[in-house]
Amino acid sequence: MAEKIEFNETVEENVNMLRENGRKVMLAGLGVFTLAQEELTQLFNSLVERGSTTEQKTRNMFNKQVENRQKDVKKAAKRVEKEVEKRLEDVLHTMNIPSKNDIEKLSRKVTTLNKKVNDLSKAA
Repeated sequence: MAEKIEFNETVEENVNMLRENGRKVMLAGLGVFTLAQEELTQLFNSLVERGSTTEQKTRNMFNKQVENRQKDVKKAAKRVEKEVEKRLEDVLHTMNIPSKNDIEKLSRKVTTLNKKVNDLSKAA
């Protein structure tokens, strides 16, 4: 009978050891799952942060390029405007028609002459 008790104790110890090892394997699996979840959450948050930074840098770069293009367009428009004005003045000059600048110069001269005439008439 002593052998039978040893055998039962060994079987019971083995069953307990299997239960404990099974429990440890289950806990290790839960630990792996928890660790993976935490690391994936950190990775996700890190990727979101990088994406946000990249988006902002891209927006800034795009806005800078738009501003530069707008400045270029304004400069080109001014050059075109000056060229058109110059050509119109040339056409008016060729046709012997006074330009706006010519009329303004004459107007200033007339105003100056009127002032001098008024000053002379007051003095006389």
